[in-house]
Amino acid sequence: MSKNKLLYGIKNAKLTGSRKTQYTNKAQAMRFAKLLFKLGYRPQHWKNITNKHVGVVVDEWKRQGKETSTIKAYVGSIRSLAKAYGNVSLHKLNSAFGIGRRSTIPKRSRAVPNKIYQEVKDHLLAGSERHKRIGHQLIVMNELGLRPEEARKINPDIALLPDGRIYVSAGTKGGRDRIIHDPTKEQVEAVKALAPYIGQYGNSIPDTTSEANWEKYVYKVVSALGLSIAACGASLHGLRHAFAHRRYHELTNLDAPCLHCNPETFRQAAYDEHGPQWRKVHDRAVVILAHELGHNRGEVTASYLGSIHG
Repeated sequence: MSKNKLLYGIKNAKLTGSRKTQYTNKAQAMRFAKLLFKLGYRPQHWKNITNKHVGVVVDEWKRQGKETSTIKAYVGSIRSLAKAYGNVSLHKLNSAFGIGRRSTIPKRSRAVPNKIYQEVKDHLLAGSERHKRIGHQLIVMNELGLRPEEARKINPDIALLPDGRIYVSAGTKGGRDRIIHDPTKEQVEAVKALAPYIGQYGNSIPDTTSEANWEKYVYKVVSALGLSIAACGASLHGLRHAFAHRRYHELTNLDAPCLHCNPETFRQAAYDEHGPQWRKVHDRAVVILAHELGHNRGEVTASYLGSIHG
């Protein structure tokens, strides 16, 4: 039986970008190489990858029901591997492979259901040292709305300021640090609880484990416990969505727009609660959330809360 030589090419490819980007591109290109081989195609080198090869794999991913955003990410990694070997013949437009545009505005909640979060958290905190470590990382994600990378890199010695505020600086997107000005007791305790797990590198990743391997391990563990898109409709990132929805309700006494049947029913509920001033209340909440999540206003509205128009 012939060997899948594309896998060898992935291992030895010289890619650009951060270590994390290179790791992601290789991992996603490997999915492509294995599926292409399974579908009966046997190209000997990444120089020989054609648009036809990409097209048949994309069609299979669509048949499997993968999200448009996921397929786009995979195709981007395929291009990166091909380019590393001088192959620049692949279509630059995703539409050429029949990959449609997707809206970033959610029509349904992407938040992790609280019941799932509580069950997964309790199971982890009752488990091994490594599971407890994951459990406390999940808690800061849920309580502070941190990204997974921020959660594993936040250090109580740096984050807990003398005046009671919380400083989020490590692992932030685009290096945009932020301060939580009026943290709750639960938020402060969540950060403090990570102290026993902070190692020699100043984060809660085990000293003997690389960040890439730890990230992979965490996703494997929580997925097995039911916290995954396939199992509950939300990934780890959904803890940020859950935080955003709770915080929006605290600030407005309204459910997030994406939790309503449609934008019209949200606007009616907002008017019933706040009268003609409802839009000012909404906009103020979005500004506060944008700061607390480390995003801009448009990103918060589009990605976490849903549209108020339509």
